[in-house]
Amino acid sequence: MAQKQVEIPLNVAQSGTAPVAIARAQRPHIYELDPLRICTALGVVAVHVLFFTASLNATSLGNTIQNAVVVAFHFTREVFIFVTAFALVYVYSGKGISPLAFWKKRAVGVVLPYVIWSVVYVLVNDGFSSPGAFLSTAGLDILTGNASYQLYYILLTVQFYLFFPLFLPFIHFCARRPWITLGISFVLQVLFFYIDFHTIQTSSSLLWQGVAYYQDRFFLTYQFYFILGGLTALYFHQVRAFVLRHGRLITCMFLLSLAGLWLHFALQVGIYRESVAYASSVLQPIMVFYSLTTIFFGFWLACRWARRKDVAGLPRGYRFWQMLSDASFGVYLIHALILTFLLQRLVPQLPATWFVAVRVFLVWFLTAAGATTISVLLINIPFVSRLVGRSGPARQKRSKSVGQPIK
Repeated sequence: MAQKQVEIPLNVAQSGTAPVAIARAQRPHIYELDPLRICTALGVVAVHVLFFTASLNATSLGNTIQNAVVVAFHFTREVFIFVTAFALVYVYSGKGISPLAFWKKRAVGVVLPYVIWSVVYVLVNDGFSSPGAFLSTAGLDILTGNASYQLYYILLTVQFYLFFPLFLPFIHFCARRPWITLGISFVLQVLFFYIDFHTIQTSSSLLWQGVAYYQDRFFLTYQFYFILGGLTALYFHQVRAFVLRHGRLITCMFLLSLAGLWLHFALQVGIYRESVAYASSVLQPIMVFYSLTTIFFGFWLACRWARRKDVAGLPRGYRFWQMLSDASFGVYLIHALILTFLLQRLVPQLPATWFVAVRVFLVWFLTAAGATTISVLLINIPFVSRLVGRSGPARQKRSKSVGQPIK
């Protein structure tokens, strides 16, 4: 049976009322989210590869340049948050939500893979000395997200899932005044990052050092991006039309913010003599501006791709991007294992005469390709697909009606 189209009037933004989708209607698929998901996951891989291979540079200048590239990839968690909030608000807006059913679905699809992979990482990284020591380490790492360096983000999203039944009516209320809401949220985000960067992250107090260590896995740390994603889902028609009309402006803003980010990093390291670790912090005011322009630059590219249809009425190459999008969670979970193996076995064997950029790209490519391949294979194995948050191969076989664009 063909799905119903969800129609939101284009003049709703000027009406002063929140756009409420047709109750209980099956949502058409949002093509634009598929490339955003996998490209962001591959960006996460790039961040970790660049960070762990910085030592390949024989000069401090080379090391600084590579860390500047790391900083440019520090948009990934914000994009993930934006996409997460967008997808959930889009799916559940306009229909009743049962908190218990919602939490059960997320527990199976997200928490279960997180726990399993946390145990795997504890076994790989710490070994198994005794049942008591293993259970103690695994339990603590699961609660703190410390089993592997990328898993903290799962705790952040789990918190959002817990509060989502309250977030949904909140974002509908805020959608009555979207610009005021975004303005206040943006200012609060900048102020928080400014205070955090200049006080908490520089404090010698053990208390604030502990806060600085764990604050990246607290969902309110990134409140602006949750709100931005939610409002974008409610005003998707208007936002999509805007980014398609103003692609050049969005591109220019992105390039200017990237140039500003690198200039700021150069001043921090070269003039103010700040450490590279401090200068590359994700939680600093300039990242609010940079990640915002990056989100909309990526969204513009995705919208341009989505409107170019093939003979079947789907975006060109959609099946490929759909497959990669479905694999993106697995890429996020798995890639650290592959990267660790390559750092230990491959990187020391690479010829020192090769350019550092070539060696770094090779490590990224092998890590990304390996994690993607394994994730795609797991998705297509019944029951095992739960390891990457999928119920089984059938979930990949969406009907053509799912791919109907929102008009």
